[in-house]
Amino acid sequence: MLGVTHLSKRFGPVQALSDITLDFPSGSVTALLGENGAGKSTLVRIIDGEHLPDSGQGLQIG
Repeated sequence: MLGVTHLSKRFGPVQALSDITLDFPSGSVTALLGENGAGKSTLVRIIDGEHLPDSGQGLQIG
């Protein structure tokens, strides 16, 4: 299982993610859907290690 816990990220004055907690079960397919600017790419980049979160855990494997 992959997951993020209490994840937050800001870019200057813009709050891209605010206290996000998600679990991605092993063996499942997960889709991230949302409007432009909703934080989908930011979340994936934090999970991938491309960005660091301001707070929370960016990737948990359990």
